[in-house]
Amino acid sequence: MKFISVGRVAGTYGLDGEIKIKPQTEHPHLFAEMEYLLLTHNNEVKRSLKIDYLKPHGEFIISKVIGINSEPEAKTLKGLQVAITEDMLPKAESDELYWYEINGAKVVTDSGKDIGTLIDYMETGSTDIFRIALKDKGFALISNNKNHVLSINTEDKTVVISELGLVYED
Repeated sequence: MKFISVGRVAGTYGLDGEIKIKPQTEHPHLFAEMEYLLLTHNNEVKRSLKIDYLKPHGEFIISKVIGINSEPEAKTLKGLQVAITEDMLPKAESDELYWYEINGAKVVTDSGKDIGTLIDYMETGSTDIFRIALKDKGFALISNNKNHVLSINTEDKTVVISELGLVYED
């Protein structure tokens, strides 16, 4: 089963065991659908805790879970990822995809040259920037637009790019 991170336990809130969650999803409504907090580290389930309540608090969500009743107990959850199963994600639009579908994808040029591996992305407003770990050491960036990223195949996890769009990090 594949787990998708939708947030991170950022810390504690108060003295009664509440935790502060930083959502990391474009679909924060997913939290309202949860019955349990599935907490993972490196995609491995560490805890599954029944939710007593969730409430928004600025950019965070405050949660109280059954069995965590003090600040010291809540502190043990800090840094864990809040995950859902892949089937809980809303279906992506035809021109959209989820990051987990291409994270770690092989990056090749349109001439077939193996450049490296897709490792990260940055949201910049108008377009996303992909970060590539180069096969020959180092990193490069490329703008995710139709002139630079020519195709994305989620089936075989391959991204085809135009080498002209690469910006090498020094």
